[in-house]
Amino acid sequence: MENNFTENYKEHIDFSYTCFDRIILRGYIPSLFMEGSVINLLRNLGFRKHSDGVLKTFSDQLNSHLKKVSEKNGTTIHWWGKEEKTKYNSKIDFVKEKHQEPVNQKQTSNKVICIIKAVENSRTFANKEITTKKGKRFTKMYACNKLVSHCYIYIHDKALGLCYLKTATYLPFPCEFYFNGHNYLKQQLDINGQAYKMKDNSFTKVDDLDMLENLVSKFQPSIALDRIDYWMRMFFKFDKGEKSTRSKLLSHTWYTSQTETCSNIVFKSAKLANSLFQRVLSKHHTIGLPDRLTEAFGLRRTVKTSKNTQNKYFVQACIKHWCKGNSIKCYNKSGCLLRVETTINKPDLPGLKLKKQACNLQAYYWYGFDCNSRYFNTLSDIDIKYLANDNFEKYQNAIYTKKGNRIAAPDLRNKQQVELLSILLSPNYYVTGFKNKDLREKLGTNWKTAKIAYELRKPRGRGAIKKIKTSHYYRLTDEGHLWLFYSSYNYSYFVNPLVSASYKKELKSFVDNPSNIESAYAQINKAVSVVMAELGMVA
Repeated sequence: MENNFTENYKEHIDFSYTCFDRIILRGYIPSLFMEGSVINLLRNLGFRKHSDGVLKTFSDQLNSHLKKVSEKNGTTIHWWGKEEKTKYNSKIDFVKEKHQEPVNQKQTSNKVICIIKAVENSRTFANKEITTKKGKRFTKMYACNKLVSHCYIYIHDKALGLCYLKTATYLPFPCEFYFNGHNYLKQQLDINGQAYKMKDNSFTKVDDLDMLENLVSKFQPSIALDRIDYWMRMFFKFDKGEKSTRSKLLSHTWYTSQTETCSNIVFKSAKLANSLFQRVLSKHHTIGLPDRLTEAFGLRRTVKTSKNTQNKYFVQACIKHWCKGNSIKCYNKSGCLLRVETTINKPDLPGLKLKKQACNLQAYYWYGFDCNSRYFNTLSDIDIKYLANDNFEKYQNAIYTKKGNRIAAPDLRNKQQVELLSILLSPNYYVTGFKNKDLREKLGTNWKTAKIAYELRKPRGRGAIKKIKTSHYYRLTDEGHLWLFYSSYNYSYFVNPLVSASYKKELKSFVDNPSNIESAYAQINKAVSVVMAELGMVA
């Protein structure tokens, strides 16, 4: 992945890669969109009437087949009720907790993990008896939305890794298949015996980067469609007694519903990644203007409507820009890498020609790849700055308020102060700000409210922390963030190691000979400024 951003920071980047993330494909039976088509299907299958009882027959046969398959494979069937909805954010969280071993275990074969049954609103068909003015009675079919039982079949596929197949148990049997590009890459690396490290849903280290790039470039839609066909032949059948069958008239055609293409930049230093992302947060509003988004999405005509948000993605701050149902977001994934992700929900943007058929899936990847690259180009002009000596002095000496109250200088040799200030560097608080209560939850019971307020008074009195208008939240200023990052880096990597090494060496001669630590520290302080500039520390 080459763009202006990666070119500017190539000395600080460990590696980068682009791949699919979330992919959702939906399957429909083309002949079952209209009432007349359903009636013709029933007649072709030998049914003379189209009552609700006939439609329920299909549902009962499908549920019976799913029950037989689960009993044969020893698969657990869970019910998604009110308790599960309250406790878990999503069904995948439920599966990961209840079935940790099959989910986390490395496997090279197919395995059905579990089946979750849930009731969801879906478009379907119903019948009602109609009596004409002349007294004749007939059954009329009509389309409607109603609660229908759905089955989420979670599986470990030998090619795609963890995924699920969702099917409605009532006509017209819409289906959905989900898989993740990272799960696919992980599965293929396991099959080839390659070592890697992952944090959350991202690679932080891969021994064979060439293989990773080859897996991404050689991925074809046929790989996913073949696996979908395999699982549909297993689960989408109707119980006929001794065996289960399925008519060729009930074959699905698959279309893309949602695709996510993510570009990941893994930095050599996690601190640099955090600092750089802070600067991205401060300038995101200029990227989200409609004309800039038009450029990012590569559209021919300007999009007049757009929306920009700052939110949290799990525990990390996230910038998200919306453009007619599609989005592009940027966040510091796992606190160690920068990710830009393009999500396509509606490919009918002005000047955009993407087809919905699943066989065109690769076109979505290349379009998302180009969007991510253009977004990174907008970030390439981020300035490299470091804290000036004049500003740094006020953090080393005590200051006095207008009323004459003395405010002591922050002491980064104090482990408790370092613990508090390091929490303030978290990108989470850059977006939403923080309160004393938030910090107390992070620091634990040893910290009291008054103690936190006293320690926060030191950076706040120097302009490192400011209150957010019309709220009770506080936020680090750009200067405050830079001072914290600079100071923690300086003490962690230069001052403390130097003091520890020189103290033992010169302890015996300290009385007779004057210490050179002050002059050495002055030289190091100058050198740190150069290092900071080279590392690209940003405001």
